[in-house]
Amino acid sequence: MNDTELNACNKPQTLNPIATAAALKPLLLEEAGHAESQGKMSARVFTAIQESGLFTMMFPKRFGGVGNTLLTHLKTVAELAKADPATAWSFGLLSSVSASAASLPVPTRDRIFQRGNELVCSVAARTGTATPCSEGYEITGSWPYASGCMHADWAMNGINILDNNGNVVDAGFAIMPLKDSAQVNIKNTWQVAGVCASGSNTVVAEKLVLPPELILSFSKLRSGTSDDPAVRAALEPRDLWPVEPLFPLTVLAPMLGGAQGLQEAVNSTMAKRKIIGWKYDSQADAEILAGILGEATMEIESAWLHIERTVALVDEVSPQRALTGFEKAKMQADCGYAMKLVRSATEKLMDIAGPGSFAQSSAMQRLWRDINVGSRHNALNSRLSMALYGRALLGAESNLELLQDISQ
Repeated sequence: MNDTELNACNKPQTLNPIATAAALKPLLLEEAGHAESQGKMSARVFTAIQESGLFTMMFPKRFGGVGNTLLTHLKTVAELAKADPATAWSFGLLSSVSASAASLPVPTRDRIFQRGNELVCSVAARTGTATPCSEGYEITGSWPYASGCMHADWAMNGINILDNNGNVVDAGFAIMPLKDSAQVNIKNTWQVAGVCASGSNTVVAEKLVLPPELILSFSKLRSGTSDDPAVRAALEPRDLWPVEPLFPLTVLAPMLGGAQGLQEAVNSTMAKRKIIGWKYDSQADAEILAGILGEATMEIESAWLHIERTVALVDEVSPQRALTGFEKAKMQADCGYAMKLVRSATEKLMDIAGPGSFAQSSAMQRLWRDINVGSRHNALNSRLSMALYGRALLGAESNLELLQDISQ
């Protein structure tokens, strides 16, 4: 599909992503229980998001997109998450990874996007291998936690690239078809207490043969970069975004939105809810509960301030210059600390909501479970993120595999 056809299909130029997400919230809330029981985004919600154009909101301009900022994407994900963090988690990763695929060189991009609205999920862990063969590479591997895979057409998963003797000579990604392929299947392994609708199951490939254009090796990706000002001027801002903070930010957004949704629910009911056994007309009349609400709300707002500081480096600074390792370490610390604030706010809000909010019929307990599970992703570990920042301040070595250089 060419660029003109994609524009006509998705019309991202006319899209107001955050407002569109807000309009979809009633449907997400209505379908949240069904999505949780199915272990994936509901069919009605998936169709509505696809028809809205949100899945392509981050596509590059050269492929029919509008070049939205990362902050716009995170706020859109958070808006959806006010109703259903798990569906928003799946959407956030599908939309961001698909946009990355749409930014790849034309031969690869055109192999992926036959219709124009294909979706791509990804697992970065290199738990697969690519062995040379006459037609390209033979792929074998297993990739758990493939969020969004139940709705994806392709999976862009981490691999070690071998030579004919079985030695690792490079690493990168294999872009594998998830539909109509006998060599690729999805195992239903996502049996968890929260974020169930993210559909983060396991993708398995067995002797899948891929052409060279569907193998992205790190050595070729690095050789394609340039410090030539003329070359850089032709790139779009998203082409210059640093890789390291993108995943933590993307999975943090649904947690922030879920906390906001919980805050709104608690705030809206305090004036009407009694406190059984205590001499108050309502929760709102209890000064201590009002104070807890204020503190929890401040924690959520503070988390957003940390994220907005980090996203400004991506949206505003990285298109002008490469970020330092120290700046990236601080960005990871911002994400980890924001997650700590979100979890703390969530516990305070459930203290206000009381035991009734843990009924299975209550949307509050689903938000609470989603945040408690999602906030424990290793990419958002608060203490390890603080240790990374402390090491950077001390001039010590990094403790994060993805970020080796944390010097100022």
